[in-house]
Amino acid sequence: MDFTAIASGLAARFAADLLVPPSGYTDPGTATHLLPNAITSTPTAVVFPPEGEFSYAVHKRSGNLEFPVRFYIAESADLPRATQAMYDWAGTLLDRLEKRYDLNLATVVTHAVITDVRFGKLEYADQEYVGVEMLVRVHSEEPYAPSSFGGFDVGFDSGHDT
Repeated sequence: MDFTAIASGLAARFAADLLVPPSGYTDPGTATHLLPNAITSTPTAVVFPPEGEFSYAVHKRSGNLEFPVRFYIAESADLPRATQAMYDWAGTLLDRLEKRYDLNLATVVTHAVITDVRFGKLEYADQEYVGVEMLVRVHSEEPYAPSSFGGFDVGFDSGHDT
């Protein structure tokens, strides 16, 4: 399973060229799955590494990965304005996975949906922002063939020469 492709696919859904800002707001900046050293411009989206569980059936692995996606809207200096910005951006953000549930990875990802959302203060690199944190559940299914790490021979000696 290519975790980088999945995380990158999520970040692409929040990329500036696809994300139309609400009226009166600036275009978003970066959308990345590689954790930056700092947030250099707002708004920006960061996809964090997932947690997940897998199950195994005959020649198949399936599971859910939970990716936190944080959309940093602004520094938290002006809370009334920042709070309004969170409300204004919310609908735009929650619709980002619509029509692209498979993240263009249909051979592995069956669907990706936002399961939880939280509005408020978000910290990154010792700086405080206001923003929207979404939990994106990515369901994957893929063929799986377990392999052994090395071989061994099993011999049987009947005691008879042939």
